[in-house]
Amino acid sequence: MSSKNSSFTQKIVLAALILLLLAPLSATKYAGEIFHFGMGVRNLALGSTGLTNLNSHTVAWWNPALLEYKTDNSLEFMHAEEFEGLLQYDTFSAIWGNDKKFSIVLSRIGINDIPLTKLENDSLAIGNDNRPYAYDYVNNSDLITYFGFYQNIGSFTLGFTPKIAYRSLAKENGVGFGADLAIVTDPTKKLVLAAQIRDFFTTRILWNNGTDEAVIPSTNLEASYGFSFPSTQVPLRLYLRSEILFEGREEAASFSLDPVSIDLHAGLESQINQYFDFLLGYDIDHFTTGLVLKYQQFGLSYCFEMEPELDNSHRIAINWSY
Repeated sequence: MSSKNSSFTQKIVLAALILLLLAPLSATKYAGEIFHFGMGVRNLALGSTGLTNLNSHTVAWWNPALLEYKTDNSLEFMHAEEFEGLLQYDTFSAIWGNDKKFSIVLSRIGINDIPLTKLENDSLAIGNDNRPYAYDYVNNSDLITYFGFYQNIGSFTLGFTPKIAYRSLAKENGVGFGADLAIVTDPTKKLVLAAQIRDFFTTRILWNNGTDEAVIPSTNLEASYGFSFPSTQVPLRLYLRSEILFEGREEAASFSLDPVSIDLHAGLESQINQYFDFLLGYDIDHFTTGLVLKYQQFGLSYCFEMEPELDNSHRIAINWSY
């Protein structure tokens, strides 16, 4: 690595550390939750891992540094229904380019037909003769666009994801903007290592009522290792990701030491043959599974997430590689 590139990398790392230390002092807890919704059915079936997943179509969200290893262009549409269909989640992703690849992910997260209620008589207490009724219905939705770029720096590849968001919550709306930074290297080809700083530039959300929120940066570390099952020689790849947050989530996290918390994710990918991939995962405290069907340039992916306390989630995606 040249001294110029080394100096640039050191500046990036130093800036990242400063932001991670200072951002919690002024940022808003949970303000960035909309940016933590995972992308890609394959990735979600693998326990919400993807910083090192070369088969992912949603690298603009996960890690655009993976574009360096992409040979095909692709399109993917995903639809998800969670909590008995209460939450609708749709994404479109694309990868394109000849000598140099680019990527984009468009997502919509929405809850429709939310009733606004009031009492028949505001001056009386609620009761059998004074019941609340719905006087209006509103929709909550978040529209987010992620752009994926990458640049080689010696033996590493750096990924950069600018993002913009439009939020509509009942009677209020706001605009958000920020960026993520990621890096990947594969020193042994079987082993792939990656790191990411989400909301690296302290993402801001500006509301029409004059308020604004700052998103606390977070860190992701992931390693994946490819191997073969001894007796059948079926290709397997194991993914392990740790998501490090600085919001003091305490009991909501896998591990917590206030204000730092760590959430764990794991996935196992099995390429059974040229037509089928079988996926297993562990996403913080839920088990996931999925299946990918492949035929020529087309693919169909399905993910099931078990959530006993709320309701199971189902996600499906179709993709085309060309």
